[in-house]
Amino acid sequence: MKEFTFIVNPAAGKGSGNHVFRSIQSELEKRNIEFNLVETTGSGHATAAARNADTATVVSVGGDGTINEVVNGLSGSTKNLGIIPAGSGNDFIKSIGVPRKPLLALQTLLNGVKRAVDLGTVRCTESKEGGGNFEPRLFVNGVGVGFDAAVAARTREIRFLSGTPLYVLAVLQTLGKYIPPEFTILSESFTRTSRGLLIAVGNGKCAGGGFYLTPDAAVDDGLLDVCSVDNKNIVQILSLMPRVMRGKHHNVAGVKLFQEKRLSIAAAEPFYVHADGEIVGAGVRRVEIGVHTSHLSVISPNNSGSGIVAG
Repeated sequence: MKEFTFIVNPAAGKGSGNHVFRSIQSELEKRNIEFNLVETTGSGHATAAARNADTATVVSVGGDGTINEVVNGLSGSTKNLGIIPAGSGNDFIKSIGVPRKPLLALQTLLNGVKRAVDLGTVRCTESKEGGGNFEPRLFVNGVGVGFDAAVAARTREIRFLSGTPLYVLAVLQTLGKYIPPEFTILSESFTRTSRGLLIAVGNGKCAGGGFYLTPDAAVDDGLLDVCSVDNKNIVQILSLMPRVMRGKHHNVAGVKLFQEKRLSIAAAEPFYVHADGEIVGAGVRRVEIGVHTSHLSVISPNNSGSGIVAG
């Protein structure tokens, strides 16, 4: 019986998904490892493929958006998630230790251990058109509301960059155009209303290809880490960015870091929402976010070697 189903997103990383898979395929064949291969053709395909996979482990070959689709397909099953990074940001792997290089990631897949991690849920319940009751969606790394999500939307329009440079350019292009709403955050411990630049909700530490907005987050603590940033001018945002990229913004004025199991965010003005870098709501007025403890089995590194030589 085949152990792995590889779900390859050819559009990931500005078109590098197939190239990344080919870089590990010869190693799989050399080891006589039989596998199923699915190449996605559009939105939702990875979710359906993961749901229908008949192998113990389903491997996402793509970025955080591909992982998100695969995770939504694995929900409620006992199948494991494996990851071969091939995206622009590759943020989730920074929290679980999967290497960025494909052959080293394959080493983790073949010789790693199962790790139970939390999953978040996000549901947009109101929109500017007055609709609601949108379908809930799972996320594994994080949700962004406001400026963070507007930047994520902008990255889809930039074709010539990837990684941190892509997100930095998207930030610069979004600056000056973004009008911050007055957000109300309602959690189990407090209610807070302020005109906010962004609200980042992290199961993982990093978002946007290298911004450690929730640097203290742990994927298996049963909590969501939240970073709320009040409205700032362009100069203040540019000075804040290097600190966020190092995760050193704890004591910055107007920045609040806290942990919750669930919260809702609402505003009179419509806003964007992203989950794992994928836009799940535009023109949203209210979103509800929560966490499920130890809801997903992920293949993560251990200390044993495999004999694979990374190239």
